[in-house]
Amino acid sequence: MLHRCLEKGILMVTVSLAQMDVQHGDVEANRRKALKFIEEAGRRRSDVLVLPELWTTGYALDMLPKLAEPLNGETVSMLKEKAAQHNMYIIGSMAELKEGKIFNTVPLVGPEGLVGAYSKIHLFKLLKEHLYFTPGRKLGVFDVKFGRIGVAVCYDLRFPEVFRVMALKGVTTVFVVAAFPNRLNHWRSMLYSRAVENQFFMVAANRIGSYGDNRFFGHSMVIDPDGEILVEAGETEILLTCELALGKVKQARSRLFHAEQRKPEIYDAFLQGKQAGD
Repeated sequence: MLHRCLEKGILMVTVSLAQMDVQHGDVEANRRKALKFIEEAGRRRSDVLVLPELWTTGYALDMLPKLAEPLNGETVSMLKEKAAQHNMYIIGSMAELKEGKIFNTVPLVGPEGLVGAYSKIHLFKLLKEHLYFTPGRKLGVFDVKFGRIGVAVCYDLRFPEVFRVMALKGVTTVFVVAAFPNRLNHWRSMLYSRAVENQFFMVAANRIGSYGDNRFFGHSMVIDPDGEILVEAGETEILLTCELALGKVKQARSRLFHAEQRKPEIYDAFLQGKQAGD
């Protein structure tokens, strides 16, 4: 639960990551499983529970026209009820139906209700996401009880610009929901890099199981602003819980905030085919 370390006065946030298999296209079964994780996270007095990408449906892409829901539908209503009951935030992506289009959307649900939503910007063509989903147009940055957070989905990790902008906007913790297949070394190295280069916490929940030839390997983890892996799961279903000392972000950035050393005028000039000062 949200508290301050008495010795140092540092704000501590308890996060739980639900590393779960997802039943292909079976929304009811996936809701029941998620509820078990939510209840256990509540017993652990978690401030945040993170569910994986497309946790209600999995990659049942051809079924999405029937399975996608609006954000005022049954799934978000369930999350609202449980978030209020356990005084926690719940983060995880689902297929959202909005104005006749389908988005891969993360509703951020808290004790106060629906705080906001982020729709995945970068769609992964190798899993044919671009054929079924409409990409989002806004970054996922939100203010919650314990500060400013960022939200990203899986393939977003390969676009460091997203995370640099979040750092510049004052984000201290980024929550990543994922169905990341096959390449554990990529997963771990990108999470590590995003944490270290931006000096914030990376809290990442990845699913397990399989879809076609793709194997989702789990290894959900939490990495601090100095690049230390605080906790990492294996490849089985588990609820991973960890405390974040948010003061670490300020400590790291007070020594040297890398984002402030950028030279955007040089980068922009080079992209335009000239050097700054020409």
